[in-house]
Amino acid sequence: MAASADIYNSAQIHPATELRIVLIGGRYNDLLSGKSSAGNFILGQNVFDTSRRTAQSEARQQEVFSRRVTVVDTPGWWWNGLTEEAPKLDQIEIQNSVHLCPPGPHVFLLVIPFGLNLCQDLKSSLKQHLELFNADVFSHTIVLITAVNPYSDEKIESKIRRSPVLQWILQQCGNRKHFLNISNREDRDQVKKLLEKIETLITNNGFRHCSVDRSQGEALREEMRDLTERASKRFEQVQKQRNKLKLQIEGRLKVSLFPMSYYITSPAGVCG
Repeated sequence: MAASADIYNSAQIHPATELRIVLIGGRYNDLLSGKSSAGNFILGQNVFDTSRRTAQSEARQQEVFSRRVTVVDTPGWWWNGLTEEAPKLDQIEIQNSVHLCPPGPHVFLLVIPFGLNLCQDLKSSLKQHLELFNADVFSHTIVLITAVNPYSDEKIESKIRRSPVLQWILQQCGNRKHFLNISNREDRDQVKKLLEKIETLITNNGFRHCSVDRSQGEALREEMRDLTERASKRFEQVQKQRNKLKLQIEGRLKVSLFPMSYYITSPAGVCG
């Protein structure tokens, strides 16, 4: 316990000048992960678009409490879906996220909304999606429990006690967690404490960030370009087929309407 306290105090006395964070998480039915909102809260700016689903991994950087903080937002997975069920482009974007904060992230923040009820099936989903990173993600992860209402520590701990799956996730992450009330943007102390926890994690990991294979990043970018080009070609083909069909329909309409227009405009077709 004393050693742990010494590490925490060391992180407070010697704060890191740079922090690299990757946000991960998923959605369940109509409950969104809230990753983008959490990213905006941490950076203190609305830099991530919360009006739409995150389709591509995006990195944003701000100075926060005298630290240069980089936050990478990622596409969310479906908590009740397995990796093979996710779109290939989503998988690549999630994998590519670690390459947007070179030389690699210090921490993964696994964003879990307070209202999410985790069932046993979600364990398999989490394991499979974290395997996309080809790294020991759990040792670099803090569970970030988010809510739009304030909750007491007792309420949060009560939820954890009632959720075996959440307990399992926390155990995998060394019981590292942080609660973020994202509706209270004025309370920056929440962010300060989170950054201190991240620095403690970095210290515990021997000041090592999550290792990233640069060659894999190049391969991922090439695969993304290939998928994008193929998708673009398919879109062009579909558009051509639609335009062709539209012209055919318009042509048939003109032919079918021709006799009627003839009788309306022709003198022979006028009664008198």
